[in-house]
Amino acid sequence: MSEAQAVAPEGRGKLMLKWRTTLGWSVGEVAKRVGVSTRTISSVESGSQIMPDARWRLLVHEVAAEVQRGDSLDCVVVLGERQTPIDVVSSDNYAGYTVSEDGRTALIASHSINRQGTPELHRQRFSVELNHHVIRAIERWETARQEEIPSNQRAAYDMQRWLMRMVLKGELNNPNLTKLKAAINDAKSELEHATDEPEDVRLKLMNKMDRAIAELMEEVAKSTK
Repeated sequence: MSEAQAVAPEGRGKLMLKWRTTLGWSVGEVAKRVGVSTRTISSVESGSQIMPDARWRLLVHEVAAEVQRGDSLDCVVVLGERQTPIDVVSSDNYAGYTVSEDGRTALIASHSINRQGTPELHRQRFSVELNHHVIRAIERWETARQEEIPSNQRAAYDMQRWLMRMVLKGELNNPNLTKLKAAINDAKSELEHATDEPEDVRLKLMNKMDRAIAELMEEVAKSTK
């Protein structure tokens, strides 16, 4: 897999949106950094246009350089094959992580927004061997958060963190769960933004969400057998 193909072309828009919001970049800032129009960036983020390999490589370089500078945000770049960035996570949007029993693979979750502007939880699998810096950052972030939690809220916080880790462990063991949950979130967001659409359109979107939920429940049932 080449560096440009480390992220599937059809997934570049969604990741670009997540990365730029994590770094606090506007659409105009991204457009300037990769040498395209703001309309092009908006089209890529909406999914109606795919960013070419050359522009994507330039964006990846700009993101990695920004994180390395570390001027303001406490961020880490999650690396894939050939040291290619596959995600960017900050101390602010970090949500949780888990590591496989053999210690070779991990899954990190971070808060994001989708193309419709709705909050969602982004998940990214990664190789522990290539990302010891990510594990160190996670441990630092979790320690800092624990120190910020009042003593009377510590038990609730620990329970919430444990539940998140268990959910992520299930998804790490069965990658299909992550894809199916993402499909539900996408369908839900489409439905929420179709309030002015005709009834038949909304009905199709509701059926789409029902199918996504049914597929997730079926996969969960398989996993628990």
